[in-house]
Amino acid sequence: MALWAICYPLITLSLPYAPIMLTAFIRAAMAGCTLILIAVLLGRPAPKGIKEYGYILAIGITATSIGFWGMFYAGSLITPGLATVLTNTQPLIAGILGWHLLNERIGKQALLGTLLGFAGIVVISAESLLAKESQPLSGVVFVVIAATGIASSNILLKKAANSIDILFAMGFQLLLGSIPLGLLMLLQAPLPSLNLNWEYTWILLTLAIPGTALPFIVWFWLMDKAPLYKLNVYSFLTPVFGLYFGYAYFSETLSPVQWLGILLIIGAIPMVTSLSRKPEA
Repeated sequence: MALWAICYPLITLSLPYAPIMLTAFIRAAMAGCTLILIAVLLGRPAPKGIKEYGYILAIGITATSIGFWGMFYAGSLITPGLATVLTNTQPLIAGILGWHLLNERIGKQALLGTLLGFAGIVVISAESLLAKESQPLSGVVFVVIAATGIASSNILLKKAANSIDILFAMGFQLLLGSIPLGLLMLLQAPLPSLNLNWEYTWILLTLAIPGTALPFIVWFWLMDKAPLYKLNVYSFLTPVFGLYFGYAYFSETLSPVQWLGILLIIGAIPMVTSLSRKPEA
C-alpha cells in the first residue's frame, strides 16, 4: 500500500511533462514489459492454456485498464476527497463479490472493522467532501466503475493465485491492460508531444517498477495466503500513506479531523485481521 501511495505525488509531478493518460499508458506498458523480461531471463513457465490467458486478459482489463483509467482520469473530474471515498468502496464491493463467488464468509467483527476503516476514509476526506465545488455525475459514475473493476480484478486474482506464474501473470496483464489506455489516449486527442527529459524519465521508472510492478507481484502472492477480505482492509492504508508522504516530503499539514480518520483506519485493521481461522472438522 505504501508503494501504491507513492504513485499519487508522482502522477502530480508528471503533469508538466505529458498528458495524464499518456503517463498511465507508459507506466503500465513499461511495468509489464519489465516483468515479462525478468520472467524470460529466469526461465519461468509461461502460461499455456486458453483459460490461463483468459484470466490474465480479464485481470488486465479490470485491474489495469479500468483501475488506472479511474485513478488517472475519472478521479480528476471530481474533488480528491470524493474520489478517495468512492475509490475506497472497493473493499466493500470485493467483500460482497467474495461472499458470493469465493464463498468467503466474513464475520460480524470483520464486517464491523471493514466499515470502521471505510468510516476513517470518509473522515479523512470530510473537508474535501464538504467543498462547494460542483461534482459532475459522470465523474462519480466513472470512479465507481473503476472501484468495481478493481474489486473484480481482486476476485480474479484470488482465483488465479498459485496456478499461473506470478511474473508472467502480472507482466502480461499490465501489458495487455495498457493497450486500452493507449487507445483512450488517442481517442481523446491527437498523439500528444512528450517532454522526455531525465526528470520525467525517473518519474516513469519509479511509477513503473516500485510503484506498479513490485506491488502487483506482492499483492498477487498474498492472494494465496489469506482471505480476500483480510487483505483488502489494508487498502484503506493507501490514503494514509499518501497523507504521510505529503506531510513528510511536501510540508503539508494534517488537520485534527484527518488524524482522527487515520486512527479509525489503524484501529480497524486488527479487528479484521486478528480473527483466527476456524479449525477444520
